[in-house]
Amino acid sequence: MLSRTDSRKKMNQATSEKLKLSANERMLLNIVRCAPGIARSAIAAKTNLTQQSVHRLLEGLIQSDFIVLGELVSQGRGKPSPGICLNPDACFSVGVSLNTDTIQIMLLDFCGTPLTKTSAPFPPADRTQTLNWLKDQLAQWREIYPRIQGKIVGIGLSVPGYFTGKKGFMKPSPPLSDWQETDLLQELETILNYPAWILNNATTGAIGESLFGAGLRHDTFGYLSFNYGFGAGIVIHGEPFFGTFGNAGEIGRIYTREEMPMRPALNELIKRLAQHDIMIHSLSELRQHFSPGWPGVASWVEDVTPYLFRAINTLRGVIDPGAIVLGGELPPALGELLLASVERHDTTRQHDISVRPEIFVSEISNDPCLFGAALFPLRDTFFRH
Repeated sequence: MLSRTDSRKKMNQATSEKLKLSANERMLLNIVRCAPGIARSAIAAKTNLTQQSVHRLLEGLIQSDFIVLGELVSQGRGKPSPGICLNPDACFSVGVSLNTDTIQIMLLDFCGTPLTKTSAPFPPADRTQTLNWLKDQLAQWREIYPRIQGKIVGIGLSVPGYFTGKKGFMKPSPPLSDWQETDLLQELETILNYPAWILNNATTGAIGESLFGAGLRHDTFGYLSFNYGFGAGIVIHGEPFFGTFGNAGEIGRIYTREEMPMRPALNELIKRLAQHDIMIHSLSELRQHFSPGWPGVASWVEDVTPYLFRAINTLRGVIDPGAIVLGGELPPALGELLLASVERHDTTRQHDISVRPEIFVSEISNDPCLFGAALFPLRDTFFRH
């Protein structure tokens, strides 16, 4: 994950001052985020602070318009206490999901509720054209939603690829060659004039899953992202794990060069389908029109299962997750075929006495990478532990 701490200078002075929250204030905001409508008197028990300190901090957050008081909540025999909720109009965040054939942009309010989203009417192969489209789209939204003026915290960009070690530079999937060999972070902030965060798409998928899917039941899980390539995101104790260079979960490294065509990358499936005269030109087309009965699907699933199983066991051995989610741009029906195949080929089950994680296909209907990218500026600014 990459961001620039000095980029907040681009925000107006009032907004910049508003974002200077203490660790305790962020803790309280996160408690309210996780439990909308929680009684004010019940918050102190979830912290290491006194009731008096919590009350003082909450008053400050109310004065700053981050939270609002709701209806009275009964707490046993005690006097009813007002419920606390986030103020949806306190701040806003923008997420951008860059894929090999599409780019989407989403606007979220402070509660994480999508206000609007759209896709570019062209593939994002040309970086300059795409960034200018994003700039125009943001200008339109500022006119349509006047209340977001001066309140956009920043932009999260999800990119399929890995960080090269040079700040702001990534090596994206091959169809996005125009997005490499350039400082994406600086270019994004310069053109769009907002603070920016750049993350690997598997990690943003895991972030979206942590807030809307698997994370509601498991605080530590692995997220396998099926895209043009094949990667993974990691969430440990509710927090996304990035590693030293932002490449944690780059699970393709467990395969040799000779094995790479056999990993469960959707680009390889598209090649297999073409051998059977089924021409799929994009991942979005594959997801929209996929049929389990297509010739070539069953053989591909059978061939990649041992390599998928290796990725699952790698996550099990390294992070001991409560769950492993199959996500990314994976068509749900294809995900179910892969799950069934993994079960059939798991010959170690009766001999393996270790606790097994729950494995399932992501239930998030929208692009979790887009959600994760949009949520991350809010999370990093207001809800970080």
